Amino acid sequence: MSDFLSNFTNDKYKAENEKLAKPEVTKTPEESKETENVATSNATEKTSAKLKPTFNVDEKEPNQVPDKVAVSKHKSILPTKMIQKPAPDDLLVKDNTFAKKQKRKRLIIGATIVVAMAAIGWFYYSQTHVKLPDFTGKQISTAQTWADENKVKLEVKRVYDFDKKVNTIIKEENKNRTIAKSKVVKLTVSLGADPKTKIGLPDFSKMQVADARAFIKENKLENTTVQLDYSETVAKDAFIKQEFANKDVKVEDFKREDNLTLHYSKGKEPIEKNIDVPDFANKTEVEIKTWSKDKGVKVEIVGEGSATIMADKVISQSIKAGEKVSKADTITVKISLGKPLIVPDFSQFTSDEAGTAAKELPVMIKQVYSDTVPYGGFIGQNVAAGTQFFAKDTLPDITATYSLGRVYIKDLSGQTEGDLQATFYTEYKSKGANVTYEVQYVTNSATKGTVVGQSALNEFVPLSCHIVVQISDGQGKEAAAAMPEAESSKVTSKK
Repeated sequence: MSDFLSNFTNDKYKAENEKLAKPEVTKTPEESKETENVATSNATEKTSAKLKPTFNVDEKEPNQVPDKVAVSKHKSILPTKMIQKPAPDDLLVKDNTFAKKQKRKRLIIGATIVVAMAAIGWFYYSQTHVKLPDFTGKQISTAQTWADENKVKLEVKRVYDFDKKVNTIIKEENKNRTIAKSKVVKLTVSLGADPKTKIGLPDFSKMQVADARAFIKENKLENTTVQLDYSETVAKDAFIKQEFANKDVKVEDFKREDNLTLHYSKGKEPIEKNIDVPDFANKTEVEIKTWSKDKGVKVEIVGEGSATIMADKVISQSIKAGEKVSKADTITVKISLGKPLIVPDFSQFTSDEAGTAAKELPVMIKQVYSDTVPYGGFIGQNVAAGTQFFAKDTLPDITATYSLGRVYIKDLSGQTEGDLQATFYTEYKSKGANVTYEVQYVTNSATKGTVVGQSALNEFVPLSCHIVVQISDGQGKEAAAAMPEAESSKVTSKK
C-alpha cells in the first residue's frame, strides 16, 4: 500500500515536473548512479516525514518495520534504520486523485444507467407507437398492407363518390402523426359512382362509336360495353343495335348498374382466301364442326345413305383438300348415314305380297271399302315410296292400304239385337265404311230380340248409309189371335 501511496506524494510530483522542465544533461554512469542514490535518499526522508504507512505494526515488537518498502518507479529499497514508527493518526492518507476517479466512476455509472433507461424507454415507445403515413388518394390495399405489417387495426367507412375511383381513400384521421398501435385508424374509402343513379341515355343510333365511348367514360357506366361487329350493310363505326342484359329494363329507367351492350360496325369483313381446306375424309362430324367454328368458315353437313361407306364417315367434300377459302365461302361435306332402308312402292304389290316386300321395315296391311277402287286395288300408303331410313332413325309403322270394293249388306236374320254392335263395327266401320243403323221393334212370332227384317238386304250400298233393322218383340202369336187381321199388321217402332 505504501508503494502505491509513495507514487502520489506532492514532492514526487514536483520532482517529476522539475525533471521534465529542466533540460536533460548527459552524465557519466558513475554520476548518474550517485545522483540517483541522493535523490532516492532525499525522497525517502521526505516520504518518511509526510506519509502515514498503511501496514500493520506488531505491538510486541514496536521498533520493527518491514525490511523493504517500494518508494519510487525504480523500486529502490529503503534501509530499515530510516523507517520510523508512524503515529496512529497518520495511518489515514487522503488521495485526491483517487477520490476524483471514484467520483468520475460514479458519474459514468449513473450516466450509463440513465442512457440504458432512456434506451429501454425508446425501445418500448418504438414498439408500441408508429408514424401514420398519409394514405389519402391511395388504394385501400396499400393501407391494409401497411396496417398488417405494423399490427394496426383499420376502421373503414365506405361512401359513394363520383369523383373518386373505387377503393380510393378519401379521408384519413391523424395522418402524418405518431400514434399508438392500439389506436384504431379511421379511413373513408370511395365506392365509386352510385350504381343506383338513373342515367338518361342518348340516341346511340345517331352517335359514332367514339362518341358512345366518351359518353360511357363521362358517366362512369362500368357495366356498359361497346362491341364491334362486322357488317355487310352498316358503315364502319356506325351504330348497329343496343341490347340490355335484362330484357325488362327500359331506356327511361336505365341505371348505372344495368348491363348494356352497344353494337357498332367494323365495316365489311375482308374477303381473303387464306384458309387452307383440310382433308375431311378421316374426320368425324364433331371435328368438322370444331374446325368450322375455329376458322370462321361455314361448313354445311349433309347426310346421305351409302351402301359402301360406313355410317358417320365422309363421302365427299365440295372443295378439295389443299385449296384455299375465305370466311365468306361455304363448304358442303356429305357424311354417310350407312345403308338405307328404303320404303317400297306398294302399288306394285298385291295385299298378299305387300307383307314381305320390305322385311326390314315394320309394314302393316290394311283393307278398306271403296266406292271407286275395285276389290284388291291399291289405295295408298302412309309413308311415301322411296323414303330412306337408317339405323340411327326411329322407324315408323308403315301402312299399305288395299280396297275391299263397294260395301255389301248381308242378311242379318237370326242375329240378336246384341250382336248388331259388333257386326256393324267389324264388318263396316273398321273397314272404312260409315254404315249406321237403328232398331225398330215389331210384333212378330219370332223369338224376342232377334232380327226379323232390315231396310237393305243382300245389296251394295254407299260408303255412308243408314239401315233400319227390325227386331221381334216375341208377341206375334198372342196378338194375332186377339186382333183382327188388319190390326195384326201394325208394328211399333223404336229408334
